[in-house]
Amino acid sequence: MKTGIVFNIQKFCIHDGDGIRTCVFLKGCPLKCVWCHNPESLEKPQSLSFDKQKCSLCGRCLKVCSARAIENGILKIKREKCTKCGKCAEVCLNDANEIIGKEMTAIEVLNEVMKDKMFYDTSGGGITVTGGEPSYQAGFTSELLSLAKDAEISLAIETCGIGSREFYRECAGLGTTFLFDIKCIDSVRHKELTGADNSRIMSNLQYLMDRGADIIIRLPMIPDCNDSDEEIAMLASFLNANKGRYRYVEIMPYHTLGTGKSQKIGKTPTYIHDNASDEEISRWVSLFNSHNIDIRVSK
Repeated sequence: MKTGIVFNIQKFCIHDGDGIRTCVFLKGCPLKCVWCHNPESLEKPQSLSFDKQKCSLCGRCLKVCSARAIENGILKIKREKCTKCGKCAEVCLNDANEIIGKEMTAIEVLNEVMKDKMFYDTSGGGITVTGGEPSYQAGFTSELLSLAKDAEISLAIETCGIGSREFYRECAGLGTTFLFDIKCIDSVRHKELTGADNSRIMSNLQYLMDRGADIIIRLPMIPDCNDSDEEIAMLASFLNANKGRYRYVEIMPYHTLGTGKSQKIGKTPTYIHDNASDEEISRWVSLFNSHNIDIRVSK
C-alpha cells in the first residue's frame, strides 16, 4: 500500500469537476509558477505555516522550539533551523502554527472521501485529485484513483500535464476526467513563468485528446503574464484546431490567496497583483469570443 503526502481534503467542492466533489490536495509540484495559488504545495515534504495575525505571543512555542525568538515584540522563525517537528503546532493555543502535509495511505484517503458518497451519487460528483501536481506523486495518485473506481466513485484530476505518459495512460484507462491546465502556449514564455517549457505538457494533452479522454481545458489567466493579445490568439488557434476533442474551456482568473500563503511559509511572493478585475476578465472573454471560442469563467 503506497502512501502520499496530503495537505488538504476539501469537501463539498462544486467547481472542480461535475457535481459535488471531494478535492484531495497533494504536496509537490515540478513547476514553479510565479503566481502559484498554492505555494504551500510546491515542496513534497511537510512545511510549517505560521500566521502571525493569530499569534498572541504567549511564548508556549518558545519553550519547545529553538528556532524561534521574539524580536521587537514580534515572533520570528529562523526557517533554516526549523526541523518541522510539529511541536509548535501541538502547543499553540491559537492555531497560529500549522504543519502542512500528512502522510496517508490511499485507503485512509478513500475512507475519508467515502463519507460523502451519497452526495456524489445524487449529484454526479466524485473525487478530484489536485495539488500541487498529482503526477508528482504518480504511484499514489494512480492507486487512489483505482480504489475510488472500485468504489464506484467518479474520478477527476487537475493537472499541469507535465507527468509521465504512463501516468496519463493509467489515469485515462480508469475513465478519469482531466482538468488540464494550459498556463502558457508559447514554450519560451512558459519556461520563463513556470521554470519549464511546455513540450511534454502539450504532447500529453495531444495524447489524451487522441485517445478520446474526457478533458476540460483550464486557462489560468494572470494579468501581465500570459494574457497578451498575442498569447490569447495563439491559445484560440490551438483550441479552434482541436474543437470536439475537449469538453469545454474555462478561464481561471488570478486571485491573491497565494500571496498570504507564501508569507506564512516564510517565502517572498514573486508576483504581486490585485485580484483579476472585472475589466480584465471581460477583456479576456471578449478576446476569446472574437476568435470563436466559447469560454466559461470559474468562480
